[in-house]
Amino acid sequence: MRVVLLLAAAAPALAACNIVSDQPTLDGKDVTVRFIHTCDIHSRLLPYRMKVALTDQDLGLDTDQAPFGGVARMGSVIRGLRGSAARSLHVDSGDSFQGAPIYNAFQGEVEMRWLSMIGLDVMSIGNHEFDSGEPNLADKIARFASFPVLAANYRIMGQQSATPPPLMDLVQDYEIFDLHGLKVGVIGLGNTSTMSSIMEAGNPYGITPMEASSVVQWYVDAIRDHVDVIVVLSHLGLTDDQELIHNTTGIDIVFGGHHHVVLNPPKTVPDCQRDLMWSDWRDEFDRRHADCKPRNVVLVHSGAFAKYVGYMDAVFRQTTGPDGKPTRDWDVASFRFEAVPIDARLPEDPMTLELLEPYQDRLSQVYQLDLILGYAPVVVRRFGSNGGDSALGNLVADSMWRRKGIETDFALTNSLGIRADLVAGPATVEDMYQVFPFENTITTMYLSGREVVELFDYVARRSSTRGCQTQAQTAGARVVLQCGRCDCDRRPDEWDSGQPCDPKAEGCAIDIKILGKDLVLDGQYQLAANNYIAKGGSGFMVLKRNTTQIDSGIPQRDALMDAMRSGTPCGLQADGNALPCGKDSDCKPLAGYACACAERAEWNKESGSCDLPGECPGGGTCVPKTCPGEVGALMGQSCGAGAGPSIDRCRCGKLSEAWLQCTRMACLDSTNGIVEDGRITIVPP
Repeated sequence: MRVVLLLAAAAPALAACNIVSDQPTLDGKDVTVRFIHTCDIHSRLLPYRMKVALTDQDLGLDTDQAPFGGVARMGSVIRGLRGSAARSLHVDSGDSFQGAPIYNAFQGEVEMRWLSMIGLDVMSIGNHEFDSGEPNLADKIARFASFPVLAANYRIMGQQSATPPPLMDLVQDYEIFDLHGLKVGVIGLGNTSTMSSIMEAGNPYGITPMEASSVVQWYVDAIRDHVDVIVVLSHLGLTDDQELIHNTTGIDIVFGGHHHVVLNPPKTVPDCQRDLMWSDWRDEFDRRHADCKPRNVVLVHSGAFAKYVGYMDAVFRQTTGPDGKPTRDWDVASFRFEAVPIDARLPEDPMTLELLEPYQDRLSQVYQLDLILGYAPVVVRRFGSNGGDSALGNLVADSMWRRKGIETDFALTNSLGIRADLVAGPATVEDMYQVFPFENTITTMYLSGREVVELFDYVARRSSTRGCQTQAQTAGARVVLQCGRCDCDRRPDEWDSGQPCDPKAEGCAIDIKILGKDLVLDGQYQLAANNYIAKGGSGFMVLKRNTTQIDSGIPQRDALMDAMRSGTPCGLQADGNALPCGKDSDCKPLAGYACACAERAEWNKESGSCDLPGECPGGGTCVPKTCPGEVGALMGQSCGAGAGPSIDRCRCGKLSEAWLQCTRMACLDSTNGIVEDGRITIVPP
């Protein structure tokens, strides 16, 4: 779809900028600016558990310094970076909303308040800022944002908000900052690639998207004579950021987000390539910039989920004109970047802790976040090892498919709707909000066999554009997806339905079975899907146009939690019974197991200490030996911090409970079929 550029609407915004001319001269001097960059915080305002990937370890996150993230730690880093720099600018690339229960409870209020309190200078809009609707975003900006919010590539029309001011009056295209004489223009870009609904006429946000390169170039040309440095603050994503730089000239630095990566060191990308422009924009670009000479633009991405605070010290050097006199154009002469890892080694900002405290209290009253649902002996991953189905994806799809009151022929959910792995250890309600931060419900509908083919063909095409990693998880169905092309020799002849197989297609389904039987084109099948893709989210248009939809109102997260809790404990024998024991050595048939009973931890009144007998004289049950300690530590948090007789006794009692609870709680592994089982197979090109 080609988008028409609306340049006239941008002119009033330029006129509104107040340019101050009486400033100290910097001619002939190198000027250093510290850019502090945050992005994709995704409501990780409080520290959380996670499996530290090798890439994170390489960037300095310490596996032994859990929990990770949290804005109180980020706040201490940001204040320190500000305080040690003569010129600084804190920029955020968006998606501060959505990803933890604090967002579900307060809809972005806490995120906006913290960003304002910590002194954020400017923010671009991310796609998840719209997760609770445009009116909610407008409300949170109006009430809590003390900084400009930018999206130059959005033309926002009309008043969608229930109360004024509307979003169109709250979002700007750019902002100019005076850093002790050095003027920095910041142009903001919102995301369009995952907000597919804004590409449709009459979308609920009242947004007309515009082609990013042409918008940015227009603003660069418009403000060039008023600023020394031009920065783009983007939530387009890494690939689109590089394309943006290729197709423009005049940008100095791009700070990006959306793809949750850290570029360390930042990339330098040549501009002025004009390799991806559509023809009429290329003609206009060449008319205005025929003498464009490529130069390197610095591209910065600083990770996600409050795991890092990125900062870059950039040294700017003024250029000279043909007459040898200084110009208004400053280049990046050199830069130094660091991504500061956010873990338990860092102090916490007292002001942030004070801000968070009442919200944490209210959160604990509404949600039982520390309720333990099961135990995972190993990580339960959301992505499959071979590009196909994953252990966590299968659990999610099964929980929808088998839910009482649903029980359809098959179920399907989008892979990217599952937002986190389940880390090894006790799985809590809070973990479920990280896996499923969205308030999605289960929708049922009837599809013809032809529509089922169309559905899985779309999944294959979408998977082809994302590294041949399946973009859906399913239950009740088994499917083979051809990635990157369509193998016509393997696709059933009867599936052409008047549309011959195209071997050059980006991908297709070459085998589909529902409930163990070959798909029948003229058959009818009932599907359970989440309401997001049922409404066409992530491009699932075959579902959007279906008129048989019934939204059950059952939260997808609740279905998952119920399925987890109904599982059987770890350590079952072949006959399905638990392995009895009296001491740890009785558990040798199960590697890594210990004998569990409540008596394994007993408070000794005389010594004032917790005794840890190594046996269960009255008999016990074999459990993963890591379970009691991890569950006990989690339960022991309710005893309070510090030490002392009452606290120590409380923790001993919790450890005793944990030994017993580990014999009963559901096991989140192959014991309950939580594995990759090949129900989705990806065939590479």
